[in-house]
Amino acid sequence: MSGDRSATDDPTADLRPGPLAWATIVVGWVVMIVAVVGVTGDLERDELGSWSRWVVGSALVHDLVVLPLVLGAGWLLTRLAPVPWRVPLRTAAVVAAVVSLTVWPIAQRWGARDDNPSIMPLPVARNLALIVVALFACALVAGAVAQWRQAAPREERRSEPEESTT
Repeated sequence: MSGDRSATDDPTADLRPGPLAWATIVVGWVVMIVAVVGVTGDLERDELGSWSRWVVGSALVHDLVVLPLVLGAGWLLTRLAPVPWRVPLRTAAVVAAVVSLTVWPIAQRWGARDDNPSIMPLPVARNLALIVVALFACALVAGAVAQWRQAAPREERRSEPEESTT
């Protein structure tokens, strides 16, 4: 084995964040501080309690509902899916979840008005289902290609005749 191993090959490699990670962390904290200062500066005293309850409630829903569901789905996918299929299926599941959560209020037609049907003229729920089906179809194709690529070198090695050393 050569001496030019990458850091990912070594399980004891240094996992401390690099300069780009620290820059991203600092920018993230600055954005959060600006957001909190902006929100608290624009709110009246009675609105601050409502906003605080909403933020704490959102954090609790995330930590007690969303996070366990995501961890459970990831664990289940890891147990059921073969290795070449995991990344495409995880990617499709994450993108489908984000798109579904974003479009859900529109698919439920919240805000639609009977007196103006042009506000939401498209069948959003059907289109959302088509997008999710297309995502998983792409994941199945990507998984099949990954599995084929993983199996192809083994088949080529078997078909090559072995040279005798005698």
